[in-house]
Order: sequence, then structure tokens, then C-alpha cells
Amino acid sequence: MMLRPRPAVSIALLTVAAAASWAATPGNTEWKDVKGASFRGEPVETLGPMAMFRTGATSSKFLPMRMLSLEDCVRFHHAIASRPPRSGRWSDAKGEATRELIGRLRKADRGQQLPFDFAAVPEPELLIVLYGGRRDRDAEQPHFLLDNLAPFINRVQRVYPDRVAAVVWSTRQSNLNVRSLPNARTWLVADPEKQSGMRRISQFATGVGFVMVLMTREGIPLLGGPANDVGEVMQFVDRASDVLWQLNPANPRSARDRLHYLRATRPVQFAEAKVEPVLLIDPLRTDALRERGVTRVDAKFEVAADGSVAQIELLPTSQLPASLSGALTEALRRGGIFLPAIDHGVPVAATYSYALKIEPVDPKLAADAAWVKGEARIDVPLKQWLALKPVRVPEQVFSMIDHIGPDGTVMLKAVTAGKSDQVSTASQVNSFNSDWFADAGAASVRPVAGTRQEVDGEKLVWKRLTADHGRVDFLEGASYNSHDYCIGYAWTEFDSPDAADAWLGIGSDDGVKIWLNGELVNDKWVARTSRLDDDVVPLRLKPGKNQLLIKIQNVRGRWCFTCRMRVRGA
Repeated sequence: MMLRPRPAVSIALLTVAAAASWAATPGNTEWKDVKGASFRGEPVETLGPMAMFRTGATSSKFLPMRMLSLEDCVRFHHAIASRPPRSGRWSDAKGEATRELIGRLRKADRGQQLPFDFAAVPEPELLIVLYGGRRDRDAEQPHFLLDNLAPFINRVQRVYPDRVAAVVWSTRQSNLNVRSLPNARTWLVADPEKQSGMRRISQFATGVGFVMVLMTREGIPLLGGPANDVGEVMQFVDRASDVLWQLNPANPRSARDRLHYLRATRPVQFAEAKVEPVLLIDPLRTDALRERGVTRVDAKFEVAADGSVAQIELLPTSQLPASLSGALTEALRRGGIFLPAIDHGVPVAATYSYALKIEPVDPKLAADAAWVKGEARIDVPLKQWLALKPVRVPEQVFSMIDHIGPDGTVMLKAVTAGKSDQVSTASQVNSFNSDWFADAGAASVRPVAGTRQEVDGEKLVWKRLTADHGRVDFLEGASYNSHDYCIGYAWTEFDSPDAADAWLGIGSDDGVKIWLNGELVNDKWVARTSRLDDDVVPLRLKPGKNQLLIKIQNVRGRWCFTCRMRVRGA
């Protein structure tokens, strides 16, 4: 299998026919981009490198800021100047969509409907809304779809804290019982009794099937599409990840557009005030600094009136190897992109104080960020597998389970197991911790379809399995609960042109162990359902052929895993 680059994704819009009377609204004016293309739209807000226009009741247009002339940048700034900024408390929100939700959301948590405190959280910048209409006969069950959406929502909210809120909007015909939503997260649910008062939010509601929409706090749609099976959920979460990264001010690729817009508008915005220089993009990468023993960087920049760096002084409070001082100073000089200070509408030279503290890495957060922030850019197709199953496990091995904790930890009567960084306990030695290849090592596993393999005195056959949307089903159409208390192995091989950082998004039903090129990289004894990208496991690929071996231990019911791999892109 060869690596396949993911195509560059532009912001894709959910476009619905606008109301005929909308064109007559006062805010709908004529605009022209720098290439001469004209359109009519209402300026609404800036988000990252984009200028956002409402072009219809449920449609929108986004222009990279550099596509507006300097004059139109100022005109856009004046048009949105009276709009209230994002609020520090959702209860004070003035966004057209976020304001409608105040007092109309409940928390669905482990079968209970609870009040939601809007004063305890900031107004979200973006909303992800799942709309449930009457379920189509061929669509997946709504709870199954939400279960697969949950890891993405959880991950996005860790990586972009306080920026994104997720809301479930369902009709009575959707067959979605909000009291039994999947326990993978706490869901915000629009109260069905109060939906009639939400004009902006309700415009995207569907009569049949499920639709997901990513929108701004003003109700401007960024993208949307159907969500009636796991493949469609996967497509949405990938496109949403791309859009969130494009709109992120920390994305280096946003600097050119923001520089263009802010150079035009800051002299106008601060015509009667003074403001310090602004660093648009941090010139240093914390991961590279951490690897080189740097823990703190303090510097003073002299920023000229045109935004160029006139001088840099690395301050003695910096904590770094002395040999790196020159290279670090040069990196700051070359990488810093500044907006100059403004003094009553005039750009002036000024000093900028820079401080960066390199915190210890959080491996889980780093993997989550790589998955959704654009580092993991190249897909590695993992379509064909060889599977060895079923390896029977005595039921009494599982009788030690007492209950599953809220964080997924398996609580046994005598011991605790299940944390991803712990070795499975001896009570699972025959089922999870022991492998027939233990003496030779996982790297010795090089199966061929149709060959027999003896495991615990039983002869099994390696069979081909094809992944459907990344899902490898060990049941292969067999009846539910027909393979309780079993273990299965799946093996695949793929090519990598170079040594590369990679990440594996995986969900498993139930416990999972993963070996890459014979090295154990993941060991998680847990009882759960298989969900899209439930865990993101960092990997390091070698040049040439790489082998992936996955072991899944089933307790009861479904027996499968869902996985996909991505490699760091340029």
C-alpha cells in the first residue's frame, strides 16, 4: 500500500436556496474581489484569515482577506464595527445563533436531563449542530452515529478549549431518545419544547435523516452535509478539522491574510488611541525547542514603523544551552511577523516583549492536536488485512470484572487495569497479555492468506478481511454474541517512502494491543464499543515496508476495530 496525500481542502459551504426577500435587506451590498469578481453579501465578521459574508438566509461566502482591496478591508471593518464581540460568558452572548440557544439547552449526561449553566462558560466561537429528522430506513441508528461523533467532539474541545460547542437538535420523529444518549460525553440538547424560538438555528433542520452543520456564532454555515452512516460522519469530521485549522489564527498560513487586513484597518481602528505592536505568528516551534533542552525564551524586539524587526535582544532570563543563543536569535529574526505599533492612526516604531515558556509535553494532547490541527496530512490506506480468529478465551477469565469506571478504566475485584500506560494484570495473562509468538516476537508474524497457525493447540487459518470505512469486522456477518470471549489478530503491510511521524486513529471492541514493526506501541485492556478515532496513537514509520499487527479481545457482543493512519505532511 502506498501513501496518498490528502487534497487541500477549501472551506466548503452548506448552501441552501436563500429566501427571495433577503436581497432587499439593508446589509446586502455589492462587493468585488481583487480579481474583479462581483457578489452581493452582508459583512458579518472576521474569523482567522477569512472575511465572512452572509449571502442568503442559509448561505454564505468567505473571502481570504487578501482578496479584498485595502479600501474594501476598511469598508468591511466599518460594516462590522457595530457588531458586539464574542462574550466571556455564554449567558451574555450577542451572536445571532449563540444568543438563541440561551435557556434552550439541556445537558444529557448518563441518562439524566440536567440544567446547563450558560454563565459558567464563554460564548462559543463556533457551533457543531447535529440535526435529527425522521430516520431513513437505511440509515444507521442515531445513537450509533453520535457514538462515532463523540471522540471528534471531545478531541476538538481539548485542542480548541472554549471555542467549539456541540448541540444535538432532534425532532420527535428522529427516534433519538435523549435520555439514552451514548455516555462517551456530556451532550448539549436543544429542548424540543423551545425549538420554535430558534429562527437562526432551525433553518438547517432536516425533515428526514441526519445532517451536521459547522457554523459560526452568528449562524453562518461553514460546512455541512448528511450524517446517516459512519462514512458520512468520517467525511464531516475530516472536513471540519480542516476548516478549524484554516480558521485558526495560530496557523502560519493565516499570517499573510491577517497581515493584509490588519495593516489596512488598525490605523482606522486606533485613530484616537495608542496600541502596541502585534506578533501575528510565533516564530518558534515548542517541540523543536523542547528536544534541544530549551525551557524558556525571553526576548526584546525593536519593531520598525513598517513592521520589520530592527533589532533583537535575547534576555538573560532565557533558559537554554549557550550554544543555541545565536541560532535562536536568528530564528526569531527570520520568523517574526509583526504589525507595527499605532499612535493615533500612524504606524510608529516601538518595543515588543516576547516570552515563551516551554511546558512539559502532554502526549495525549499532542497526538490529538496533530490529528486535528493539520500535522497529520497524508492518508495511508489500510484497506486489506489478514485476520486470525477466533482464539477462544475461557469465560472465567473475565469474571474478575467488577465495573467500568467513568473514564473507561476497568475495575476488577482485586486489581485495577485499563489505563493506556499500564501493563495488563496477571488475571488476563491467558487472554490479553500472552501471545503465541511471545518467544519469537511480534516482528516474526508475517502471515500468508490460507496458511494455518497453531494457537493454544488449536489450528486457525489466516483469512483476508476488507476494511469498510476503516472498520474491520471479526464477526464477518456472524450473529451478534456468536463470538463472545474471543481474541482476534489482524495484520497488514504498507510502504513508506521515508522515515516519518505518523498517527493511528483507532477504536476497538474491546481491548486492543498494537505492534508496529514488532514493537508494542499500544496496550489498552478496556471494555468499550468501537468508535471512529477513539484513540490517536503516535507512530514512527521506517523507510520501506512497515507491518502493523493488531490484537482485539472481545468480551461480549460486537467484535471489531476501526482504524486509519495519517503521516505528517509538509
